[in-house]
Amino acid sequence: AGARPEVEALDASLEDLLTRVDEFVGMLDMLRGDSSHVVSEGVPRIYAKAAEMRRGYSRIDRLEAFVGMIGARVARMEEQVARAEAELGAFPSAFRKLLHTISVPSLFSKAPSGRPQQSGYEPPVLFRTEDHFPCCSETPQS
Repeated sequence: AGARPEVEALDASLEDLLTRVDEFVGMLDMLRGDSSHVVSEGVPRIYAKAAEMRRGYSRIDRLEAFVGMIGARVARMEEQVARAEAELGAFPSAFRKLLHTISVPSLFSKAPSGRPQQSGYEPPVLFRTEDHFPCCSETPQS
């Protein structure tokens, strides 16, 4: 009779353990299902987003190169303007407009007599934005 309560306690303990093992197996099955769902659906979406981001990064790199080219051309143009102002003398635009309105164009047409003539003006190389951004080459409707 003394062994009976121990057997019942052991039996109850084993039942509890089997219940927990069943719960654990159920959780493992659920995790396997979630993992296969992630692998079958999530990973391809991640790859697609990564490819989309690479295209975005490529566009950013091209834009940086374009901005660098424009910066170099603006710097070269500023140098040319500074050189022209130094060679020809900077004349305030307000005075220039005033003198043009009172018909004194001869002031602007003559080269300064005391300075030797410098090399001619070289216009900057023109570019088309559409050449660098072909996706945006549509002309606006007027």
